[in-house]
Amino acid sequence: MVKTALITGGAIRVGRALAEACANHHYRLVIHYHHSADQAQRFSQELTEQGIEHCLLPCDLSQPRVVQQMFERIPAAFKPIDLLINSAARFPEQDQLQQFDQVWSSLMNINAYAPLSLIQQFAAQTNHTCEGLVVNIIDARLSRAQSEHFTYRLSKAVLKQATLDLAVSLAPKIRVNAIALGAILPPSEKGNDYLERLKQSIPLKQTGKLSQVQLALSYLIEQSFVTGDVLTLDGGEFL
Repeated sequence: MVKTALITGGAIRVGRALAEACANHHYRLVIHYHHSADQAQRFSQELTEQGIEHCLLPCDLSQPRVVQQMFERIPAAFKPIDLLINSAARFPEQDQLQQFDQVWSSLMNINAYAPLSLIQQFAAQTNHTCEGLVVNIIDARLSRAQSEHFTYRLSKAVLKQATLDLAVSLAPKIRVNAIALGAILPPSEKGNDYLERLKQSIPLKQTGKLSQVQLALSYLIEQSFVTGDVLTLDGGEFL
């Protein structure tokens, strides 16, 4: 039976790499996007040329009422969803205690509420007889106290704890895991020199690659005896 993967933020950056990994595992793809319409269309064209069955699903994850209807908007031919990857996130540069009231709603809606709502919809699918898998993309920096990215870190901490709790409450039908990323890509407004500077503070003296994120996802897809796990890809940076 052909399976389907829904990847939020699946048109760009880490989300796109995860979508490509799903395709390599022979999933049909539901690619969510919001601001990345042009990139989503280009990715769609590439997938079409490769003969990969897929569809695009636009949605503003900052709007809870819209998110609540997201599974309803998935074409019937792509249902049920077998793999949900919560990759989309907002990561503002100015995010300390002084700014929390300016960014709280957006960050919590996109980074925490939307993934949880989608997991709820994923678990509620009718006639879903196959085993399901949820993979949440979180942040390796949660293991160390920091003063920067205050609300962002709180939103990802919610998703991390939800990963552990839901792995228990949704078992045995659905496995719930997370991948905690360190330095994989520079922020969208920075160049590769940003990563070069980080290497000196990472024990392995290197930053990560998208191919390594794909390998982590492949492990979680193939290893059916793992749930409630957080795979950390940070080269030891946040030990």
